Amino acid sequence: MNGDTYDALVIGGGINGLSALYHLKRLGAERVGLVERFEIGHDRGSSHGAARVTRSAYVAPEYVRLMQWVHKEEWPRLEKDLRKKLVYSNPGIYTGPPCERYHSYIHAVTQEGVDVELLTADEARGKFPQFTFEGAESALLDKTGGFISSVEAIESLAALARENGAQIHENTVVHGIDTASDPVKVETSGGTLETERLVVAAGAWAKGLLPFLKPSLNIARQTVGYFTPEDDPDAYRPGRFPVWAYREQDENNLFYGMPEFGRAGVKVGRHLRVGVDDDPDNPPDAIDQEKIDDVKRFIARFFTCKNWTLAGAEHCLYTNAPNEDFIIDLHPENPRIAFGAGFSGHGFKFGPLTGRLLAELAWEGKISIPDAELARRLFSLKK
Repeated sequence: MNGDTYDALVIGGGINGLSALYHLKRLGAERVGLVERFEIGHDRGSSHGAARVTRSAYVAPEYVRLMQWVHKEEWPRLEKDLRKKLVYSNPGIYTGPPCERYHSYIHAVTQEGVDVELLTADEARGKFPQFTFEGAESALLDKTGGFISSVEAIESLAALARENGAQIHENTVVHGIDTASDPVKVETSGGTLETERLVVAAGAWAKGLLPFLKPSLNIARQTVGYFTPEDDPDAYRPGRFPVWAYREQDENNLFYGMPEFGRAGVKVGRHLRVGVDDDPDNPPDAIDQEKIDDVKRFIARFFTCKNWTLAGAEHCLYTNAPNEDFIIDLHPENPRIAFGAGFSGHGFKFGPLTGRLLAELAWEGKISIPDAELARRLFSLKK
């Protein structure tokens, strides 16, 4: 593994790391590499699974605005370069009992002029009879919603990187980063790597590599279930069944899901953000049955079909940041190192954009998107 110095090296082979690698090549880096502690596409982090939701509906207008850029520019460019369809349009429905957080969805997308429609609960039940809309007075129909084939995105990005000459070191653990050396030295289980520029996108392992992040991050292992309805399964296919979220005021009271795609079962999960701090190196031996039962209780309350079969389940490892804002910045001791962390369970849909920001920061020391100042202000560790 010891050898020539890289122009740019990336730590982490999830959506952000692979997207950063893709953009580094676009920016002109020739000798590039990536280090991944497991295999590309592994299920220990947060970039695996068949599909991810995409949407414009956000509580914060800043994220709504950036999602318009992602939908119109970044995913289409990536699909063109990868020669793969990755994003599938599918209506999104966002609802919940009247509360500040739910009303913030409505205000933010309306403020930014997104193609949405506010439905009464009765209108929503008419369009999507799969849901009871219990406790809801209204529902926000997001016509920009959809889902992303996450498997295709990860596999295609890795394949393109290899085609373009990138060295991808799988099953390689990073033990430390010498930020004071020039070039930067990265100590790994396979030897020492040297690089002129470095991107750290290590997910739940970021705070071990960058100790100054420890106060800002906590790790929350999510349990996602896949369920097959006994009544009219075609009603839960893409096109007829939306991507959706049910939001209550409490931090941990957000349930979400999407149609069956890429594997058996309708995806349903609970978004846990507070009161949890898991160890990424100690995954449980089995799926937590109580968490599956928790999701089943929600399904019984919110879905009109009452008979479901569990088709499968998986873990997803969130790295949560305060207020769920991403952290994308330059290393405080070395401006040739950029890092991204705290994507808080909603980062995949931004992957081509956040990867671009990481690559531009590391390679050029600044970012160039039209909302550059907004992004720097929103994602800075120093705010």
